[in-house]
Amino acid sequence: MGQTSVGTGVLEDPGALEPLTVKQVVIFVVVAMALLMSSIDGTIVAVGLPNMMAGLKTNLVWIGWVITGYSLAQTIIMPMAGKFSDDFGRKTLFLGSVVLFTASSFLCAITPNVYLLIFFRVLQAIGGGAFMPSAAGIVSDVYGPKRRGTAIGLFGSVFPIGGIIGPNLGGWVIDHFGWRAIFSVNLPIGVVLLIVGIFILPSGGRIHTARSIDLVGAASFASGIVGLMVAMTVWGNDVNFSGQVVVWTVVGLAALVFFVWHVSRTREPMIELRLLKQREFFAANLYAFLYGGLVFGFFSFIPLYAIDKYGMSATDAGFILTPRGVAMILLSVLGSFLLVRTGYRLPMILGIVLIAIGLFLVSQGWHGGTLLGVHFGDVAMLSGLLAITGLGVGIAGPASTNAALELMPEAIARITGLRGMFMTTGGVLGTATIVLILAHYQNQGLGMQNILHGLAFLVLLVIPPVFLIPDTIRQRRGARALPVHDEPLFIE
Repeated sequence: MGQTSVGTGVLEDPGALEPLTVKQVVIFVVVAMALLMSSIDGTIVAVGLPNMMAGLKTNLVWIGWVITGYSLAQTIIMPMAGKFSDDFGRKTLFLGSVVLFTASSFLCAITPNVYLLIFFRVLQAIGGGAFMPSAAGIVSDVYGPKRRGTAIGLFGSVFPIGGIIGPNLGGWVIDHFGWRAIFSVNLPIGVVLLIVGIFILPSGGRIHTARSIDLVGAASFASGIVGLMVAMTVWGNDVNFSGQVVVWTVVGLAALVFFVWHVSRTREPMIELRLLKQREFFAANLYAFLYGGLVFGFFSFIPLYAIDKYGMSATDAGFILTPRGVAMILLSVLGSFLLVRTGYRLPMILGIVLIAIGLFLVSQGWHGGTLLGVHFGDVAMLSGLLAITGLGVGIAGPASTNAALELMPEAIARITGLRGMFMTTGGVLGTATIVLILAHYQNQGLGMQNILHGLAFLVLLVIPPVFLIPDTIRQRRGARALPVHDEPLFIE
């Protein structure tokens, strides 16, 4: 029990109390910075949507592909990145992803039209989508089993930090330098990561002679989702439900049916359906899909809502997401330490309820006023209400991530990729649906208000799958007494 098999060999378990080495700390900082770069990029783009529409002379239906195309490409690459990480080595995958992400960021900054912007964003997503599986694999190789849970857990703080930096930096950059400058933020970070990573990262990861990748599965899955998205785009550009919408919908559904048939028969499928046939894995991934569709999708449109509904500047629209990010960080850290007391189910349910409450309050379209003799404006009011949703995400995140990964802890990279695939698929379809609905509103601020109101109730659909996911930490606690000061496990 004192050894764990990872990477290319067997690493000695250093024990929970052994001091960290400088190299271990530097390696963690390098991979965490890549995740931060990806996180910043997503939230910066959300703040820039109105300016991109004006600068590229396009509409919301097409500019929406800047978000959905990015998410779709990440959906495709994540499960394959887990396999790439195992087969080709963590370092090779990680550094290649840094190069692709950085180069495509530069191309996004100089693109002449929305169509090339969408294409370069897809390239960005291929690089960014491989960061998490490769980063998790690198940490698993470098840290022993008693430390890697905490190390991977700290990744959970990276994303909300990016969620704070991104919109604030993006809003300021847009107001002073224009929307193209937001993509240039990634360039110096990417160059530094590449140089340091070449010399410091270990060459861990299993190297297999058979390097089969399910390209047919990836192509059919992508074709299916793209078909559905094109159908929504056609419908969004024409308020009338035309025959093209039907054709593209049929094409998308047919491709997805073929995808399911293919992965059930191929030797090395893109996703392992055998896992989904198990009730626990099915429930965990259904939760991820619904959570992605009903929670992740709308956050990208909050700055648009603030600008159109409340007339805020890009800087103010970026700032209102800050309290939400702070709440996510605090509750993620606190919640991870309390998991041994609460188990997984209670935080997941409580988090979803708080998200629903926050969405309902934001959807009321209230303006600033006076509370207990203190006057507050629209920025403060929206910031506070959005912070409630941040509390919910922070509470639910650590529990849902742990519950999924503990179903097969020996395959962290694959499970991370599979779960990410379902969550981003939900996010893609949820975002595309919001774009479709908004396209039929002349007043997009009013449209977002109505959408948020509906989501406040729909998000409760995420709760039922929770009861089918094993609460393994409570089961272990029932089998043996667990000290309440244990380290956190995995945090989202």
